Amino acid sequence: MKVNLAGYNIDSSLIATLDQETATPEVISAAYARISRSARSVTELRSAALKEIAKARNSNRSIIFEMGHASVAEHAVFNIDIIGISRHLTETVQRSRLASFTEKSQRYVTFEQDFVIPAELEGTIRLKKCYIQLCNKLFAEYRHCYELLDSYYANESPQLGKRDRECLSKEDARYILPLAAKTQMGVTINARSLEVLLRRLSVHPALEARELHRQLYEEVHSIAPSLIRYTEADAFGGSPDPNLLPDKILGIALPPGSVSLVSSPEDTDRTLLALMLFERGLSPFKECYAYLGGVGEDRLKELYSTVFEGLKPYHKLPRCFEAAEFCFQISMSECCWAQFKRHRSATLIKQVPTQAELVIPESVAALGREAVWQKLLGEVKDFRKEISDAVELEGGERHGPLPAVLPYTALNAETVNIFAKMNLRELYHFSRLRSDVHAQWEIRRISDQMLDLVKQHAPLAGQHLKGKSGFVCETSETRNQD
Repeated sequence: MKVNLAGYNIDSSLIATLDQETATPEVISAAYARISRSARSVTELRSAALKEIAKARNSNRSIIFEMGHASVAEHAVFNIDIIGISRHLTETVQRSRLASFTEKSQRYVTFEQDFVIPAELEGTIRLKKCYIQLCNKLFAEYRHCYELLDSYYANESPQLGKRDRECLSKEDARYILPLAAKTQMGVTINARSLEVLLRRLSVHPALEARELHRQLYEEVHSIAPSLIRYTEADAFGGSPDPNLLPDKILGIALPPGSVSLVSSPEDTDRTLLALMLFERGLSPFKECYAYLGGVGEDRLKELYSTVFEGLKPYHKLPRCFEAAEFCFQISMSECCWAQFKRHRSATLIKQVPTQAELVIPESVAALGREAVWQKLLGEVKDFRKEISDAVELEGGERHGPLPAVLPYTALNAETVNIFAKMNLRELYHFSRLRSDVHAQWEIRRISDQMLDLVKQHAPLAGQHLKGKSGFVCETSETRNQD
């Protein structure tokens, strides 16, 4: 055996000192693409690709786009700084499953009065002024609440250190911030996923998204022109036309913080054990399942005790646990959704917001700020109505509704409805982070409700669903980040 380090991520300032023609991730993609079709060693293939960049690019185009082997583009990986993006647009960026994101956290960082002013408001002098005034009020309340909460936690929880107290204060005060708040993130993404992201940005209604599309494309296309092709909107919609429905679907609003189980697998405990026996080569799955049908509850418990023996919070559960899928409908705040959406292995579908209820932290209510927050929400609603309905004349120009501006005015505290499908293996990962004693209070409550529902249907397979802090031998690193 021989192991060669083919490449690794380095800072762009160092890459700039290299030969710009050969300093491209296309070389790795082209070399690896030929592994399946060449008798030469991969080291020789990389050397050949470095010597003939034009040929390597033509090879990439042919293999990825003509032959359809798009996974070749996954060998090219980019590290991208995205600075000054709105919290609203981060949701579109962070939908990519095969990518890594680290975002400036509103739990640990005090946010300055800095927010995105949508380009759609340019030319609407009065509306732009109203928008800025509204955002300024929200940020002022955020700062005021942070200072009040810092004193509140100092009195209520004197055992807390300064850092922990400040984090709790920021954690609760941020609920009043709008999604217009500026943030930044570091992104690690392969060329195939980046192409999908660019296409997604191209159909986004916000001009901010189009600007991000332009800048991302300019940054990467010159470096790897052979790996990214389909970056613009096309005719594919991917959604039914609601106008074709003869009747309106009626429903009731979900109470904030509610969690309901939409669907669950049958006989989960026996099914997963049967899969484990099947994997061991004991018999075909159907025979294993039939055998376990005649096994008593005590023996099932005994078998599961051997499955979980030695389980530590850093262990992953066997892959067969992915066969048990649970679907939930959950109402949570935008603030909670910012954390929940990070579990991208799950299927997460966010409903277009249809209501404007607030999830108000208990600490904020204890300070008597709830009425102030409700008043601010009223002002937000008034502004939304104006930009949704009004057509105004300013400087002789006509301006119609501005629906793309609406999401920027959403408050972190406002409720959204989520459909979530998670398999039991992912639920174990989710629970260790989100039911941990250090997890943020809202997502911890939701996680605990989800786990209670799952354990009703999988009492044996789900018996160790809990936070890291619930393990006797917990690791030293249990604090969860946004």
